[in-house]
Amino acid sequence: MLRKATARDAAFVRALWTTPDNTRFIVAPEADEIEAKTATGDLLIWTTAGQPAGFATLTQWFPRVWTIPAVAVHDRRAGTGLAMMQAVLDEMFHVRDAHRVGLDVTADNSGALSLFRRLGFVTEGVWRECWCRPDGGWVDCVFLALLKHEWRATA
Repeated sequence: MLRKATARDAAFVRALWTTPDNTRFIVAPEADEIEAKTATGDLLIWTTAGQPAGFATLTQWFPRVWTIPAVAVHDRRAGTGLAMMQAVLDEMFHVRDAHRVGLDVTADNSGALSLFRRLGFVTEGVWRECWCRPDGGWVDCVFLALLKHEWRATA
């Protein structure tokens, strides 16, 4: 189940966001980013059995044009990512009336690339050495996007 984050979710989100497995692929949150995203309704929590199991942050670039800067799930092996992202995209296209949702994935994150392509995202380009990891290594990023008319109709 997908819901908007509340203040009580901050510790879960911060702990999951900052694990070494996740900071290898997503930028660590800025000091007040979790609280700010919570306040605007742009931090979504995925729950299973009533417990937080993942999160997604949303940013609106332009009217009806959004990006998903950070996504993480507690257990990648359980199929949680696919179910959560289907719910996030339903939220984006059917509740927020997005026309376009884009995101970038490090080129070596084969699991995320596979997931987003399975969801219908199309590769639009590669940003060479676009991000410097905490260990100082530069990595390419693949930019993908999905348009509303490409998303499955569920509403």
